[in-house]
Amino acid sequence: MALISEVYLSTLSSIMKPYGIERYFYPLLFLCENSGKLTQKDLVVALRRDKVSVMRMVNYFCEKELLKRIEHNEDKRCQILEVTDKAIQLIPQIKTAVDQTNNLLLKNFSEEEKNQFMLGMEKLLSTIETLPEPDYIVKAVRRKNK
Repeated sequence: MALISEVYLSTLSSIMKPYGIERYFYPLLFLCENSGKLTQKDLVVALRRDKVSVMRMVNYFCEKELLKRIEHNEDKRCQILEVTDKAIQLIPQIKTAVDQTNNLLLKNFSEEEKNQFMLGMEKLLSTIETLPEPDYIVKAVRRKNK
């Protein structure tokens, strides 16, 4: 699965490179859907990632001028994450790139096999959603590095 993920993401990255973004596609789509509603802490929970990786992601988006940190009205320690127009304009390109990547990598699958594959992926996602919160993921990453 690691190899499949690596090939999938590198293919998607290659397609998106001319648009100035090479990673974090799903998180950007998620942020576009929830612009102005989330803090960085909320994003950690929603994406089930550790604080450091989310901070890197947010910094990447800010450097690419895809995201702005807006001071929270009630809690000055928090910042609301708001996407820019530049990010919103990337949504169609990201969705097209995902479709192109899927079509390229699944080209030898019959329609029935594609449907079965998608059902299997949905089951996998359902299982992932039942796993404990981000602490589990951090511990799993640590085990791999031992």
